[in-house]
Amino acid sequence: MKGLIGKKIGMTQVFNDEGNLVPVTVIDVSTCQVVGKRTPEKDSYSAVTLGFGEIREKILNKCERGFFKKNNVPFRRHVKEFRVTVEESSSFNVGDAVKADLFSKGQLVDVTGVTKGRGFSGVMRRWSFKGSQTKTHGTHEYQRHPGAIGQRKTPGRTYPNKKMPGHYGVDQVTTQNLTVIDVDTEKGLVLVKGAVPGHNNGIVFLRPSIKVALREQHKAAKRA
Repeated sequence: MKGLIGKKIGMTQVFNDEGNLVPVTVIDVSTCQVVGKRTPEKDSYSAVTLGFGEIREKILNKCERGFFKKNNVPFRRHVKEFRVTVEESSSFNVGDAVKADLFSKGQLVDVTGVTKGRGFSGVMRRWSFKGSQTKTHGTHEYQRHPGAIGQRKTPGRTYPNKKMPGHYGVDQVTTQNLTVIDVDTEKGLVLVKGAVPGHNNGIVFLRPSIKVALREQHKAAKRA
């Protein structure tokens, strides 16, 4: 599953080939570079390590500085491994720039990011509860409450994972099967249809759609 590291620039809208106005998220992948490789002989698996974003040497610790100097590549702020096959790994060399044309127009991709932090939130905002509809008979300030959470004497406790108020956001989320509307190789931009997790300038990871890959595997298995 090859992929790219990118920075979410923000959302805009473009016209597609049919003349329809499509909302898109602009992702900057201009500084992606191969900073390391994993081989089956040495590491028991095949993968490519990508680096993204610039950073000063003094900010890195000794181990991180040693990794970049050993591979003779520029210092990168973000590092991520992507599993690839041995054949795909042979087409990447340490130090090579990985451009936006790794994905093509119309391709389906999965985008992973960390959602916006919303702090401590109630059940109506966090879980989309309807809220109490009782506004008479002496009920006060109860419209946005979660309601009863008890389970009577048996089992005499509240079940785990009960939807209640609490910390909302800052979760790693993957949005699947997003369509690549356009790719700008010169500027290093990928335009993806719809919204992706995270705030503007947040780091996201783009991969080919896992569901499409599994579907192709199932078709190949049936043909075999």
